[in-house]
Amino acid sequence: MEIRSGTREDFDAVAALGGNVEFLRARWQQPSFDPTRHLWLAHGAFGALYAPNEAVVRGEAARVPALLERIEQRARAQHLSQLTFVIPAEDEPAWRAYEAFGFELATEALELEVAFDEPPRETPAPDGIAIRAYTDDDAHRVRELLDDAYLAWDETYVPLGHEDWLAFMTDNVSFVHECWFVADQGDEVVGACLTWKEGWIKDLAVATDARGGGLGESLLRHAFARLYERGVRSVGLKVDASNPTGAVRLYERVGMSVVKRHRFYVKKL
Repeated sequence: MEIRSGTREDFDAVAALGGNVEFLRARWQQPSFDPTRHLWLAHGAFGALYAPNEAVVRGEAARVPALLERIEQRARAQHLSQLTFVIPAEDEPAWRAYEAFGFELATEALELEVAFDEPPRETPAPDGIAIRAYTDDDAHRVRELLDDAYLAWDETYVPLGHEDWLAFMTDNVSFVHECWFVADQGDEVVGACLTWKEGWIKDLAVATDARGGGLGESLLRHAFARLYERGVRSVGLKVDASNPTGAVRLYERVGMSVVKRHRFYVKKL
């Protein structure tokens, strides 16, 4: 099988092999991504190493091992500690190929959704906390809030560098300031709900000291209401099934239900 390194001119060929095109474009816009070093193409498939440690192979399952080998070589050269990938549970040929290459199932990711046929109700934020739209000045504080929240419980989580995070999140065609929501307590950012304009909740996090008072639910319902005003009639998200913060119960409480399951794989290097 012939495998070659990629170039910037390969975007259309890669996009044709499946996946969300705008999500792919956001990955390619990350400053750390260099297709000559992080992309490989074979007939009917491609493999890419995206920051911080995502080992993506799409296309024919038979091509997965050879492309993962290239990705692992590059990852080891960059001294990465692990590789990860999320695969839809129904795509058994793909996840079997990852397993054959030494990836292990770490957890299951649940995709949940809620639909609205009338304006969703809102709940007030806890006393002393105000919810507002995101501004560019919030970038560092919001990223640090998310990193702190995920690092507190997810041992597989590896933060993106700030410039990569900023490019991936705010250069995305689905990003608008009015669909990102930030919770302030005095001068501190204590919560955030970052939502793509089409109705996908990318991140929801509440600072440890602000948990237990209903802020997470207030942020979610605030996001639902603002999205509904923009014409969005269904909202979805993914969550780790083993999340110990009560996230799954929260999402079910606001009316969301599971529509799909994904398998989260990790290979330690």
